[in-house]
Amino acid sequence: MTLATPERAAPVPPPRSDRLRLDTFGALRRNPNFRLYWTGALFSNIGTWMQMLAQNWLVYQLTGSAFMLGAVNFVNGVPSLFLALVGGVLADRIERRRLMLVTQAAQMVLALLLAGLTLAGLVRVEHVMVIAFLSGLVNAINTPVRQGIISDLVPRSDLQNAIAIGSAQFQTSQLLGPAIAGVVVATVGAGWAFLYNGLSFAAVIVSLLLLKLPPWKPPAKLPMWQSAREGLAFVFRHEVMGTLVLMAAVPALFARPFQQTLMPVFAESVLNVGAQGLGALMSASGAGALTGALSVASLGGVRRRGLLQLCAGIGTGLALVLFAFSRRFELSLALLFVGSASSMVFSSLNQTFLQTLAPDAMRGRVLSVLTLTTFGMMPLGGMLAGAAAERWGASTAVGAGGAVTALVALTILLTRPRQRNLQ
Repeated sequence: MTLATPERAAPVPPPRSDRLRLDTFGALRRNPNFRLYWTGALFSNIGTWMQMLAQNWLVYQLTGSAFMLGAVNFVNGVPSLFLALVGGVLADRIERRRLMLVTQAAQMVLALLLAGLTLAGLVRVEHVMVIAFLSGLVNAINTPVRQGIISDLVPRSDLQNAIAIGSAQFQTSQLLGPAIAGVVVATVGAGWAFLYNGLSFAAVIVSLLLLKLPPWKPPAKLPMWQSAREGLAFVFRHEVMGTLVLMAAVPALFARPFQQTLMPVFAESVLNVGAQGLGALMSASGAGALTGALSVASLGGVRRRGLLQLCAGIGTGLALVLFAFSRRFELSLALLFVGSASSMVFSSLNQTFLQTLAPDAMRGRVLSVLTLTTFGMMPLGGMLAGAAAERWGASTAVGAGGAVTALVALTILLTRPRQRNLQ
């Protein structure tokens, strides 16, 4: 069966009375290509979240150091600072499916290598850092491709729904992966979580091979760095797009890495709930993010989405401040849920606005700038979180990061009318 080429024309807005009709899973229902890709990615991402929890737990058990947690997360994310723009250029000049097949195969090999070292009892923190760095190199190329391939699988009229449902898939895996990993790590060890992650990449590889896509039409090629500079200039000449990218950098630097990097410290030393409690904390975060993503998917026609995004940014920061000083496990779970739901509303709308504003020929490069200011900031945030926690304690570090996030969103809300009036 040959699928129709996704339409590129802007959709005609529905009548006013239809705009708030719930259509949560519309992109999955209407687009077989997207449904196939979404399913394969779900199984793979469950493994990714299992490895993330198991890796952080392993590092903390090997070193007992919050700083080393930050260091491992830093080496994993720092390649995005240097290669994200390259990934965007490649996403605009190479067929995205072919590029993703290469990156997913490379991630599979690295996960299986870490599993082998851990199960053999040979793993040291230096091994984890090297594998984390190599994985970060691959992910820096893969991220703008993974984000951009959605526009190849659905028509523009389904783009916001597809982005939100894609986020919901990722957060479903965040809900399931840590919960499974917490049990696996507590019972049979971190190596088995790494092994599952390696094997899980087969699901997304198979789904990519089965996609029915229109013929790829290579664009005119500029030199690599000239093309990257063109993408940067395009984003920052556009006032709204430039602000969206800078807005995304703040929670990437002060919110998500502070929460994720220091979560083992909260589980082990603040809340005293161990590996299974760590799984529950990360699952609560995943459940909140899933709720936020489904909310965005369900209300695609809601008005004043820019105002909603900025309010979600404020909510993310405030929830993180309260989480930092909670000493009750149940309250901490609730605060993680609320903060992650707000964060997902913020980030899903941010990516939707950018993909809608970007022309097809620039989409990969626009998304690579977003990758640079999100995934590129997260390793710096992870190092900052680890160093701050060593100096002032995990609670103070996370509370300060949440306060900065909330204040920046509030400032933009009060001073940038074009942002808060985005539809």
